[in-house]
Amino acid sequence: MKSAECGVIVALMLFFVSSCAIPEFQATDWSTRSAVVRGKTEEALASLEAQAQEAERNASASWFPQEYWIAATAAYNQASTAAMFSGQLEKSIALGEKALGLAEKIKEFVWVPGCSACAIKIGALVSLADAYKSVRSFAKARGLMERGLEIVREIPSHMPLRITFESSLYRDLGEELMRSGEHAKAIETLSTSLHLREDYLAWFFRRIWASTVRSSPAFESEQISFVNILALLGNAYRQAGQPEQSLEQYQRAFNHLSDWKLTYPYADRLYVGMGELYRQQQNFPRALENFNQALAIAENHKRPEAIISASTRIGDLLRYIGKADEAMPLYRGAIQQIESTRSLLQSEEYRQSYFEGAVDAYRGMIDGLLLAGKPEEAFNYSERARSRVFLDVLGSKVQLSRAKGGLVEEERVLKEQIAGLKAQLAGEEGRTSRENLRNELTQAEKAYSVFLSKVRREDKEQASLMTVEPLGLKQVQELLDPGTSLLEYFITGKEVFAWVVEKEKLQFQRVDLPKEKLSGWVKVLRDSIFTLGERGKFNETSSVLHKQLIEPLLPHITGKELIIVPHDVLHYVPFHALVGSDGRYLIEKYPVYYLSSASLLQFVKEKRKTGGEKVLAFGNPDLGDPEKNLEYAELEAEEVKNVYPQSTVYVKKDATEEKSKSLSPAYDILHFATHAELNEDDPLSSAVLLAKEDREDGRLEVREIFGMDLKANLVVLSGCDTALGKLSSGDELVGLTRAFIYAGTPSVVASLWNVDDSSTAHLMASFYRNLKTMSKVEALRQAQLELIRGEGRSDMLARRGVEGIGKLGETQKSDSPSQNPISISTSHPYFWAPFILVGDGQ
Repeated sequence: MKSAECGVIVALMLFFVSSCAIPEFQATDWSTRSAVVRGKTEEALASLEAQAQEAERNASASWFPQEYWIAATAAYNQASTAAMFSGQLEKSIALGEKALGLAEKIKEFVWVPGCSACAIKIGALVSLADAYKSVRSFAKARGLMERGLEIVREIPSHMPLRITFESSLYRDLGEELMRSGEHAKAIETLSTSLHLREDYLAWFFRRIWASTVRSSPAFESEQISFVNILALLGNAYRQAGQPEQSLEQYQRAFNHLSDWKLTYPYADRLYVGMGELYRQQQNFPRALENFNQALAIAENHKRPEAIISASTRIGDLLRYIGKADEAMPLYRGAIQQIESTRSLLQSEEYRQSYFEGAVDAYRGMIDGLLLAGKPEEAFNYSERARSRVFLDVLGSKVQLSRAKGGLVEEERVLKEQIAGLKAQLAGEEGRTSRENLRNELTQAEKAYSVFLSKVRREDKEQASLMTVEPLGLKQVQELLDPGTSLLEYFITGKEVFAWVVEKEKLQFQRVDLPKEKLSGWVKVLRDSIFTLGERGKFNETSSVLHKQLIEPLLPHITGKELIIVPHDVLHYVPFHALVGSDGRYLIEKYPVYYLSSASLLQFVKEKRKTGGEKVLAFGNPDLGDPEKNLEYAELEAEEVKNVYPQSTVYVKKDATEEKSKSLSPAYDILHFATHAELNEDDPLSSAVLLAKEDREDGRLEVREIFGMDLKANLVVLSGCDTALGKLSSGDELVGLTRAFIYAGTPSVVASLWNVDDSSTAHLMASFYRNLKTMSKVEALRQAQLELIRGEGRSDMLARRGVEGIGKLGETQKSDSPSQNPISISTSHPYFWAPFILVGDGQ
């Protein structure tokens, strides 16, 4: 349910239950919107939370707590919306859960049977569903919508509130069904929503403010909702391959806009739908006409996400029909809009379309430049895209500045001012007012540019996490060490782009490899790693990936070391474990290390430090769960101390988060032999798990790591799952390693999958011994080669089963005579391949 529409429904609900209003119930959706427009989102959030908590306290002290629970529910709902606008997505969910919990306590009012409690509960469900959608947790959001539909049926059928709630819930559910590809169900659900909305409009016209209803803002809002549903239904028919029905819905929407004389700020969506329809029919002139109309409307209303969407579609169409040169200015305009928009006003629809439009614009620009024979400029845009995507992950959810806290507050104020002006400009119709707002916005953006210039002078890396600050190819080449080849990949829907960058040259290779097929191979590779008896399947898939991703580049590689810069699903590929046509792993031929972007070279090289032998190690922290015990992690930590006697080791209850924060700045190497937990939905809440103590909860989260001040030359994350969850875009891995690098270390060792703690203990002991005389990348490589060759120390190898297959080096007896016995050794990639070095290899 869209926020503006929620406001109308809340207003109607209050019309029915107005006698229950109490002083604490002052905030409505309109006031929240107003605060956002004024750039006062944080203030609104704090005020709403205070109102909610006050209402809760009054409820606990009252003989009649119902009215206070209503007030608290409403305030928590509004606070959830405000938190979402400000980018605090986890907090938005927590506040939404709180609102729903309180709504469950509200009893029915005798004088309005079946109305108020249900309405309040549905409002809480809708708000919470929006919060879950904001972190792309669509399954949970869908469950809440379906639950809302069950509850709405408890409202008597003759009540108009039931009709409007039911219509909106069906509309939101239809949108979700479209997103998940259930087109037939989406059409049915959206059609139901449309019929209900028609009934509600008819009732509204007959019963409420009959003589003035046509000029009523509430009635106009309902008309706009009706047009929105028609547009969605047109999209659903189009996606289902029913162009005639799709065109009919779009045309109905246009007719209503004309008949009702509506000022419809989102008419660009209708033109985009029409354009997509004509593009599917290969009617490119009509498609271009509609996309251009959409762009004109979007620019007139200054709606950034709509400008990006329309510009990208025009660029794609021009590129498709062989007019790449004409497409470039459209892509460039879209990217400029993307990079200048750091708004706090992004609803789920806004953020999602903004993000997807951003990716598409960069892909189109890169492909167009490559078609034009400009691989260097294409490489530069590949770096811009990585920087942009990481900033989108970062958002406004982490306090970056360590010693310069004033920068954070100054940036927040400037960004909220710009966000508020953009929101006002998007909704303003008056010519004079729009001109004044444009001038104010220009001045605010200039002030922000001056601010960023100041930040660049004081802390270039801080600036890189506030705005897009990538390096160009020439700068990357200057930073590359002689004898090093950097392989950078960029995934599109149908191809993989690959650049080989060396000190004096650049080569580009286009690989015809659809993302769907690539993702399938990566999944098979991962699955076969865990099924130790399927080494043949691993080798086969590994060979296929080597042939696709490495072999086309080999003629251009002259370096003795490789830096891999993955993209998207490639973050999960252990490139060093890919098998060549000669049967040898890539790591047997090259030392291999990784970067999330080539631009990171400037920071990791700046942070290079002399060795140092003071190690702070944490092993097997007490997490309060026997299942999470890491038997060999304590041994691993002690082995580190054997190699580096100046080490300080904490295990079990002493391996606390508090110690990791307070002691880390004084050590040269940090070693975490612990579990970690990754969150693909919210990468900044990914965490290294340590023991709880006093005020700390034991979760050393990425957002907290960004605020640490490290002097360490190396951070080692040797525990389980420190860099791998489900198959997504790899943002959680990038966030974790990038946080440690920002905090001060040039190099991070992490794992790509759930590791065996016994073989890890052996590998780490070898790694630290090697580190005395070798570079970091070579020290890790030699430790891995040791396991590949089966040269491990028997006292350090596993004494217990791994995945149910017996001790290492032993043979597992099979219950089935048709199955061959399986011999397991540390040469299996499961044991040595998960570990990667990110950052500086020296």
